[in-house]
Amino acid sequence: MSAGMVVLGFVIGIIILLMLVTIHEFAHFIIAKLAGAYVYEFAIGFGPKIFSWGKKETRYSIRIFPFGGYVYIASQLVDPPKGREEEEVPEERKMENIAKWKCLIFIVAGALMNFFIAVFIFTTTFAALNYKPSDMTYWGAKYDSNGAAYAALKTSGQNVAQDIVILDYWLGPNIEKLKVVQEYYRVNKKDKADNKENNILSSHVGTVDKIPTYQTTVFNFIKNLKQQYDNSNNDEKINYITIAFACVNSKQEVITASDGLFQTEPVKLTETNNTYTVGIRAPDRQFASTTQAYSYGWGETFRQSVTILKSFELLFTGQWNQLSGPVGIARTVSSMLTERPALFFMYVAMLSANLFVLNLIPIPPLDGYKFFETSIEGIVGGVKRLNGRVRIWKKRRDPAQQKVLLEEYQTKEQKWQLPYKAKIIINVTGTIVFILLFIGITIKDVFF
Repeated sequence: MSAGMVVLGFVIGIIILLMLVTIHEFAHFIIAKLAGAYVYEFAIGFGPKIFSWGKKETRYSIRIFPFGGYVYIASQLVDPPKGREEEEVPEERKMENIAKWKCLIFIVAGALMNFFIAVFIFTTTFAALNYKPSDMTYWGAKYDSNGAAYAALKTSGQNVAQDIVILDYWLGPNIEKLKVVQEYYRVNKKDKADNKENNILSSHVGTVDKIPTYQTTVFNFIKNLKQQYDNSNNDEKINYITIAFACVNSKQEVITASDGLFQTEPVKLTETNNTYTVGIRAPDRQFASTTQAYSYGWGETFRQSVTILKSFELLFTGQWNQLSGPVGIARTVSSMLTERPALFFMYVAMLSANLFVLNLIPIPPLDGYKFFETSIEGIVGGVKRLNGRVRIWKKRRDPAQQKVLLEEYQTKEQKWQLPYKAKIIINVTGTIVFILLFIGITIKDVFF
């Protein structure tokens, strides 16, 4: 891949991340305004300010490091922005005095926005194409004249009489370190009608461990083919579209067909750093209707949302080589630029779905922890208020004592918050850990 494509991919990757985070923060900003909070600033990026605008309550700014953004809200826990210390902020508009239920909506607004962005991209892409390109979970599909994929097979020139399509192939310089084994095996199938035994010779890629672009385990073809045959009725004729393969240890191309049952296509090897690489691509999942495609888009959003949890598994099991930060994302975007546009949009949707779940994890300084903290404060404060009202109600037969308790209830602060020092320690510790993790993954992406 040329240096220009890498740079272009990096720039586009950063723009994508910036857009997703900006929309996330904008959702926080809108809910904060609707809740009546005093918003000092809405910033895109971090670090020193490049330029800003706005002279009233809320200022808007673009900052030098385009890896996020924030909404600066008046609070008892933070100082006002420099130069705005003399502004009079009504106490009821500070974050601590906003109703807890409004605060909870404010906290989850950003994550929900990422979720709906992912839903929109997935559903729009699938509905427009009426299929999901390169479905990694769709290794074997039954095809018949009533199936949704029948027309697609027919128009593509493939043999529509085939019962099962396993996988298509894909070659390119972006798939590396794959173990590709050339193997042959013979399927012996008896025809019950005349008790004859037919030998069918099949050739295919034997083992492919992983496709780094997707970080998804790809299927063992021998096992899948044998399982499909063993589970079938011997009266049925079982043909497969062969997996075109190439000998990766030399420049010689090796493509085999037998008895006209297997489709072959020309394979062009791609040289990358004096080695030859071969990859595979799963078949497109065809949808019977736009409604089915739309509903599948919702399901795909939920499926992709939980993939971020697997990253935490990799983190705690020491598999750092499979984690990616902004630089790794930029590299993936570079490889996507030469693929079908649908795959690019699906990757953006996957990132947005991952941000949805990532932000809801209850670890500081993520939104999930803020939601947990605010919920605890709301519950404890609610119990305190309820206890105060119960005490007043119990003195209903003693008007004088009830009046004293009522005055005490009205003047005493009924809200409860975690200790200020505890909040600072928890959030600072979490922020430091995340910064170190970010730096570590970035170093891995750049140098390893």
